[in-house]
Amino acid sequence: LRLNAIRSQSGLATVTVITEPYACPGRCVYCPTEARAPKSYLTNEPAVMRALRSDYDPYRQVAGRLRALEETGHATDKIELIVKGGTWSFYPARYQHWFIQRCFDAANAFESQTLEEAHQRNEIAEHRMIGLTIETRPDYVDAQEIRRLRELGVTRVELGVQILDDRILELIVRDHGTADIRRATALLRDAGFKIAYHVMPNLPGADPAEDLRSFRLLFEDPAYQPDTLKLYPCVVVKSAELYGWWRQGRYQPYDDETLVELLIAMKRLVPPHVRIERVIRDIPSTSIEAGCRFTNLREEVQRRMQARGLACRCLRCRQVRDEADGT
Repeated sequence: LRLNAIRSQSGLATVTVITEPYACPGRCVYCPTEARAPKSYLTNEPAVMRALRSDYDPYRQVAGRLRALEETGHATDKIELIVKGGTWSFYPARYQHWFIQRCFDAANAFESQTLEEAHQRNEIAEHRMIGLTIETRPDYVDAQEIRRLRELGVTRVELGVQILDDRILELIVRDHGTADIRRATALLRDAGFKIAYHVMPNLPGADPAEDLRSFRLLFEDPAYQPDTLKLYPCVVVKSAELYGWWRQGRYQPYDDETLVELLIAMKRLVPPHVRIERVIRDIPSTSIEAGCRFTNLREEVQRRMQARGLACRCLRCRQVRDEADGT
């Protein structure tokens, strides 16, 4: 029997691993900060809980996830590895190299001497890594970083974009602007990487009209145009500076109705060649002090769109699925 069949219905299975807690150059006011988790993550998020059980060891994380997928009936011959945690490009180069090599060693079930050997062995391994994703900040992408990502075998880069508005980026202390986003996107695109954007509606200083204007610009301006998207509506957690802003009345998140209607409007703008990977972060509702607590936010948005005869054109929503499992 297969549990959550959609996990591997596209022909590949996703394995997510988390890097160990490490300093982050960012000062973003909305970002969770916990000692036992990388910056921007919480210890009670599912992926982080799995990483904690493995002491953040990459080999144990990959081996454990592959075992869990196989035990729940999923094929694991083709794997997309997603590395999360803080700002990847800020981690020491030696750690990056070791971390990726150990991930490949786990997939190969073999202790390699070099990363190059691990890559070569994986070409004929039982679990082949057909994609490798890391997440980083736009202001940490330069020519040297591009070369390092190529050496590691990275195929897709997720950029923390949040919003295309320099005023709001300055307000939330993002420490980079839209010029950095355009530059990083151009470098990655010229080097042949797939590009994903993290977009965060509901930020301090924004309103639904501004969020929608920024979202429309993602696809109208050729300097952006990502391949995939993750929509992460801003929420308030206690370990973020934003919690103090909320308590002082300096920030008030959208109500659920406003947010759902905004996401419907956003989804209607997405071109058919773009894939929306997520519509909400895996932050447990018990950790959210203010903001949307819908754990099934994507489902609610889809339900309302269907009721109105609307459809999202993104790749994920148009993905062929098995009608037998009700999807």
